[in-house]
Amino acid sequence: MAVRLFSDVSSRVADPYLARAVVLASRARGAAWPNPLVGCVIVADGRVVGEGYHPRAGDPHAEVFALAAAGEAARGADAYVTLEPCSHYGRTPPCADALIAAGVARVVIGMRDPTSEAAGGAQRLAEAGIRVEFAADETPFVELNAGWLKRVATGMPYVTAKVAASLDARVALEPGMRAAITGSAGSEVTRSLRSAADAVLVSAATVIADDPALTVRDALGHNAQRQPLRVVLVRTSVPHADARVFTDGVAPTMVLASDAADGPALDALPAGVPVMRWPAGGGLHAALSALGTHGVGHLLVEPGPRLLTALWAEAVLDELVCVTAGGMGGTASPPLYAGGPDRAGEALIHRMAPVEAGIVGDVSVTVWSPVAALGEA
Repeated sequence: MAVRLFSDVSSRVADPYLARAVVLASRARGAAWPNPLVGCVIVADGRVVGEGYHPRAGDPHAEVFALAAAGEAARGADAYVTLEPCSHYGRTPPCADALIAAGVARVVIGMRDPTSEAAGGAQRLAEAGIRVEFAADETPFVELNAGWLKRVATGMPYVTAKVAASLDARVALEPGMRAAITGSAGSEVTRSLRSAADAVLVSAATVIADDPALTVRDALGHNAQRQPLRVVLVRTSVPHADARVFTDGVAPTMVLASDAADGPALDALPAGVPVMRWPAGGGLHAALSALGTHGVGHLLVEPGPRLLTALWAEAVLDELVCVTAGGMGGTASPPLYAGGPDRAGEALIHRMAPVEAGIVGDVSVTVWSPVAALGEA
């Protein structure tokens, strides 16, 4: 999974210094994109002498911060880093060169860099006479950067959908009206998911009906310093230009509009709200691929029934988070899902399996992943 709600990825890393590097890397979750999450720890004589992480694109990498903190103590020390140090010039110089210049004796790496431009750092280190080792199990490090890795491999973001419903899978009490189904506990889950995402997406229909803010706020309602990119998915109808996501200035907003969208309505949006186009005939795959080109690696979708049905039908979900409240909505309430059944004769096909579950306040939370993806792991 991309996000752990009830457990910590670092707890599954055997080496304590690599585990610490994972904790450091996670501090930039939702802020480092389009770059990966990376943490680094420098250890000399069994003592941590420097540590750092990559906070955001354009800033120095984790190794640079850790080496700066270590100073001369880095010479002859061991460096622990979650991802293979880069070997190319991008916005910053190669991290492999920084480690070599600092005189470290050994580098322990969580996982190899799969990108053609940045890979090769381990070889560069070895050629400089530095001892290089890799973690025996790269799974936690893959999970740490699930969004970045999927975007690199497929051009599409890792998609987490969060839904909130009653025990009978109803999302509102009356059609066309908002309802507080999961209350403050559900809001706590939403805050956690939004704060960990690169971007949060809703349909134009949700913006038109609910005028949501889609921001990260604390329990007192104060806006967090870091906000995810807000994305409004438009197929045809465009929300009015005075919607909160376009006017409140709290967080950046992008409109992801199909080529069938209302042109004049798009032109009427406030200046500074970018519009990215996608071919309507390509469905959600095309829309998500367009978002991937923008650099979004981990996308949180907060869908209504129609969008959830489309996400399910096109099999683009990597993770489904179900927040369930302990009440019944009733037969007149709109259902969570609007499509047909997954069936094989009289049996229900289990396309997803639960991978994590817990209780937050007075609601239950279950995290589901595609069965095929679990089988490949």
